[in-house]
Amino acid sequence: MNGIEFRNTFEALFPKDLAYEWDNVGLQIGTLNKEISKILLSLDLTKEVVEEAIQNGCELIVVHHPLIFSPLRSINTDTYIGNIIQTLIKKDISVYVAHTNFDISNFGMNNILADMLDLKDTINLEEVTDHEGLGKVGSVTPTDMASYIKHVKSIFNVPHARFIGDMNTTVKRVAITGGSGSSNIYKAKFKNADLYITGDLSYHHALDCKSLGLNALDIGHNIEKHFMSQLKDLLIKKGITSTVLVSTIDTNPYEFV
Repeated sequence: MNGIEFRNTFEALFPKDLAYEWDNVGLQIGTLNKEISKILLSLDLTKEVVEEAIQNGCELIVVHHPLIFSPLRSINTDTYIGNIIQTLIKKDISVYVAHTNFDISNFGMNNILADMLDLKDTINLEEVTDHEGLGKVGSVTPTDMASYIKHVKSIFNVPHARFIGDMNTTVKRVAITGGSGSSNIYKAKFKNADLYITGDLSYHHALDCKSLGLNALDIGHNIEKHFMSQLKDLLIKKGITSTVLVSTIDTNPYEFV
């Protein structure tokens, strides 16, 4: 299918105007005015992901985290980003970014993560439009904290997590924000979450949670990678005829030692 057709279908699900003003979404490299036979979905855009796209004959990479975030003053191909841009242009591979618009959309990241946790009667943590927002909160079957944390780690396939709070709490109401969700700490507390799940909680944000009496579980930013298979299914359902591939590259920069 033509890339313009893909964009029209995609942006009906994840409108660019949902993105925060500071964000950089949409087409970042190349053109969409061409035939797209294969699309690669990835959380991040690294050299390894670009090589994967080349090996699989993909004309388009759809990525969650922007490659170009701050304005570029130059494209120096000796730098990491410059070399990636050079390779993509040489190989005629376009890059399309869906970041905070994907997070906020009711078809997007936080719905996917909430569904993975089987949260019931969900509402938005942060309202952005009349019916869309950042983060979700909903109910679960009452469970002791230790057992629920074990369940979360199993669902997202993470070996370790950082916990702040009271392990003696019974978990009945859970909030989640994918990625770095420190901005929703107060909203999670206000909406009576027994446990707030997110990533990238700094030391000072952890102290804020402690002072609020908010139980929080930091399971890392990389758990957002789970969006890819669900997005693939959604795109096919919505009529995308290009072959949609899910990246097999682990872009998580961290390992426990």
